[in-house]
Amino acid sequence: MSTKEKRDCVRLSVPRVVDFIVKGRVYRGSIENNSDCGVFIKTKGRFSDRYEGQDIAMTIESPKFESEKRTGKITRVTPEGIGVKFNYPGYTR
Repeated sequence: MSTKEKRDCVRLSVPRVVDFIVKGRVYRGSIENNSDCGVFIKTKGRFSDRYEGQDIAMTIESPKFESEKRTGKITRVTPEGIGVKFNYPGYTR
């Protein structure tokens, strides 16, 4: 099965700044792509594989609207950043 077949949601490339908290520590990154199901966050530092499965709280900045707060779980860690699946897909708090 290809990666494209596994995805339930369409991903869009919409670069945005995101502040996020993992294990009580605050980070800043940039969203490379997002969907109703999750995001990929490009990070400056490398995260270790032990972050996979960790809870994450995010504040996603928007130039035109109020900031968006989302929560999720880290599902993938790569040298470039982290993949996040939202706890409540398609819903913004």
